[in-house]
Amino acid sequence: MVRKEIVIAGLGGQGVQRLGGVLAKALHDKGFLVSLKSEYGPEARGGVSFSQVVVKESPEDWPEILKIDILAAMSQEGYNAWIHKTTMESIVLFDDSSLESVPLLHARQYPVPASKVASELGSQIVANMVMLGAVAAVTGLLALEDISPVVEKSARKFAGVNLEAVKQGYKLGSLFEN
Repeated sequence: MVRKEIVIAGLGGQGVQRLGGVLAKALHDKGFLVSLKSEYGPEARGGVSFSQVVVKESPEDWPEILKIDILAAMSQEGYNAWIHKTTMESIVLFDDSSLESVPLLHARQYPVPASKVASELGSQIVANMVMLGAVAAVTGLLALEDISPVVEKSARKFAGVNLEAVKQGYKLGSLFEN
């Protein structure tokens, strides 16, 4: 197994913590050793928020980000906070309608129309689930079937639209080189 380091960054209220939690749970349920670290500013909504998911090789392995393999940016602020920690091998996924400026850098960067797809599904709040699907596909560690049970349990009332958002995101993420 290979160590994978994933950062999900955005603003409070965008579901960054939920995205990281569902991703970590799906990876754990599949048998991976996972650590999850979440942080947000003092503002409940609108402040910078991030979630780190590290797939580790052993329980003794360092639990925090050393080198970002995948950065999923849900906002310009989240992108700006983490982009300088990416490398040439990093994959950067960003919600193309939430970012105004995406400089051409060393990392491989791919737009994910998470907000657009969420709007088409009739619920802007599932943009995080679109991004979850894209991140899961890009990791190469999870199949759609691995994520679905976790999504269903985490939001029973909205399971249908959440699952459809994850499926759409997974299709998008499958198009990117990883």
